[in-house]
Amino acid sequence: MIRLPVGVCIKPDAQKGVKNSLEEMRISGPYYVVCSKTMNIVGKKIAKQTNSDILFPESMEMDYIKKCASSLKNSGISTVIGIGGGRTIDIAKYMGYLSKKEWISFPTILSHDGIVSSRAAITERNDKITVNAKEPIAVIVDTTIIKNSPYQYTAAGTADVVSNISSVEDWKLGAELGEDYNTVAAELALVASKAVISHVDEIKNHTENGINILTWSLICSGIAMNINGNSRPGSGSEHNFSHALEKLNSPLLHGVQAGLGCLISCYLQNNNWKNIRKVLKDIGIKLTAKELGVKSDMLIKALVMARNIRGYPRYTILDRYNIDEKMAKEILKNVGLIL
Repeated sequence: MIRLPVGVCIKPDAQKGVKNSLEEMRISGPYYVVCSKTMNIVGKKIAKQTNSDILFPESMEMDYIKKCASSLKNSGISTVIGIGGGRTIDIAKYMGYLSKKEWISFPTILSHDGIVSSRAAITERNDKITVNAKEPIAVIVDTTIIKNSPYQYTAAGTADVVSNISSVEDWKLGAELGEDYNTVAAELALVASKAVISHVDEIKNHTENGINILTWSLICSGIAMNINGNSRPGSGSEHNFSHALEKLNSPLLHGVQAGLGCLISCYLQNNNWKNIRKVLKDIGIKLTAKELGVKSDMLIKALVMARNIRGYPRYTILDRYNIDEKMAKEILKNVGLIL
């Protein structure tokens, strides 16, 4: 069973009316705010409005989150409000799941599609893992905050949505081998990609409509994954590449890595990779190792590792190739990521 949010509020200065929004959505308290330290002023304002205690998380480690969640389990708290970027959202999401409380997503940057997904990325013994969680009961986005956020995060979120294109293509390849293919979830993921591609200029200029389009696209992408019960609609070979880069301690944002992975995957899929390259460039994603500030060797190693990076089977275009360092270098040169 999946749940859709009972309410989505996307508007300027939404932080000022959180209490009213929750009342309109009929989401009852008591509430508990989980907020990133960088957004402490916003978090304190919302905590004051909702008469809530507030937590500024110190870690993404499984044991730490479990400890925080256990303190909520037998409390009177009914709803956790997660305020911040992807890490804070995932902490709030997982705390809500472990403590059997509802949770509300209040992203302050739009850097990836985890704002409504039922999966959370955390760490265990400093190793990044993805765990089951649950969907938010509501999503609140303050477009004024997003407009004032660094554009690099918006660019990353946009690239993450664009990467659904290669992911769905991988899913189709899996379906040829007998994997279940959910047309509704796949098409919803693609609609999200098409929407951001059609509104790149507005997104890049942080216009009100651009932020709305990106927010709804991220929501649709997350819901597509929730419909399917896993991340298949939005995570294929391009995310294998991203996960491999993370293993190599890449400094790049997740969405940027997924976008670069999409470029590589579309090249291997013979799926109009030049158009993907243009879209990424238009978004503002750097497209060479030098511009990205990473070594060419890191990209090469990540592409070699990508096929076997997951801990569970999921057929992708990478399974059609036996990519060694020589081939990886050739691929990356052909798409222009290394010179």
